[in-house]
Amino acid sequence: MAMVLGVDAGGTSTRAAVLSLEGEVMGRGLAGCGNPMAAGARVAFGNLRTAVEQALGAVDRSSVKGGVVGLAGSGLLREPSAMAAFAAVFSDLPVVPRAAGDVVVTFAAGTPAADGTVLVSGTGAIAAKIIDRAQGRLADGYGWLLGDEGSGFWLGRAAARVAVRELDAGTPGLLTRLVTEHLLPSSPPVAHLPPSDSAAPAFSHLPPGDSTAPALSHLPPADSPPPALSDLLPGDSAGAAHRDATGPGRVDQVGELVDRIAATVQSRPPLALAELAPLVSRAAADGDPAALSIVEAAAAKLARTASEVREPLDRSPIVLAGSVLTSGGPVQQAVLELLGRRWAAAPITVAKDGAGAAAWLAALDLLGPARAAALHSRFVG
Repeated sequence: MAMVLGVDAGGTSTRAAVLSLEGEVMGRGLAGCGNPMAAGARVAFGNLRTAVEQALGAVDRSSVKGGVVGLAGSGLLREPSAMAAFAAVFSDLPVVPRAAGDVVVTFAAGTPAADGTVLVSGTGAIAAKIIDRAQGRLADGYGWLLGDEGSGFWLGRAAARVAVRELDAGTPGLLTRLVTEHLLPSSPPVAHLPPSDSAAPAFSHLPPGDSTAPALSHLPPADSPPPALSDLLPGDSAGAAHRDATGPGRVDQVGELVDRIAATVQSRPPLALAELAPLVSRAAADGDPAALSIVEAAAAKLARTASEVREPLDRSPIVLAGSVLTSGGPVQQAVLELLGRRWAAAPITVAKDGAGAAAWLAALDLLGPARAAALHSRFVG
C-alpha cells in the first residue's frame, strides 16, 4: 500500500503523520520546535527526526512514495549545509520530502483550493496570499517587538496592561481579576481590595499607540469606540491612579500587587504573555468591557493585516489558523464578522490538521487534483 508522509514543523511543536493515499492514518508523531530559524538547525531537525520516526513506527518505509514538510523558516534550506542536514532526516526513506512554507500547509489545512488567503493568529500573527499552492505576498509576521498585531502575545500584553492600570485606578474588572489570579495564584482575591475614594480617570488599556481600536477605511466602521476604562466599574477617587493619594492601606495592598504583576511579567520570556490570551476571550464572553474592547481592536488589526495581501473583490477562500482563530470564542467571531462584511462572496474556513494537510499535498502529486480534492476532508480531519 502506498503511503505519504506529512509534517507540520512549527515554532512550538512538530507534528508528523503517515497516511495512505485514501486518507487513512497509519501513524502519528509529535516533538518540539521544528523551526530552524528559531531553534537552530541541529535542534529543529532533531525534533523533526523524532516526530517522523514516531509516525513511521512499524510502517514499511519502502511504501512511502512522497512527502511534504511544512517548515517555518524554510528559507534556511537555501544553504547547502542546512539542506544536507534536512535531507539526512529522511535518509532511510525512498524519497526526500519536499519542503513547503508553513503558511502553504496551513492554507491547505483549510481548503483544497489552489489560491486564496490564510490569516494566522497564534502566538504571533501573519497573513499570506497563496497562489497556485505557493506563498505569495506576506503581511505582518514581524515578531512581538515589531508586529504580530492581534496575536496571542498582543492579546496577552493588552490584558496585562489592563490589570495593572485597573488595579492602580481602583477599578478592577473581571479581566483584571482573571489575570491577577493567573499570574499571582497565591495572592488574596482582587475583590477584597479596599475601594478607592473617588472616580478613577480614564486611560488607554491597549499597547502603545493603540488608544482606540484602529479604523479601517476599507472595512465597515466599528459600531462604537472602545469604552474608557473609567466606565468599567464604579470607583470613588479622582486620584486612584496615583498610589500615593489613596491612603496608606491602599498603597500597601495595591502597590505591592501592581509591582508583583509587573515583576512577574518582566521576569518571564515576553512570549509567555500569550498564555493570557484565553483570559481575554473568557472575560469578553462574560461581557467585561475592557476585554470586549481588546477583542474589537484585535479583530480590526487582523482584518487589516488580511487586507494587505487580499484584493477588495477577491472571491477565493480565506483560511483562519492559529490558536486564537481556531479555538472559537469572541476573537474568532469578531474576525469572521469583519471578514464576512468585507469579502461577503468568499468562503471562510478554519484550518484543521496541519500534518494531514502536508500529507495531502504530497498525495496531490500522486493522485491528481480531482481525486485529491475529493479526499481532502479525510486527510485534514
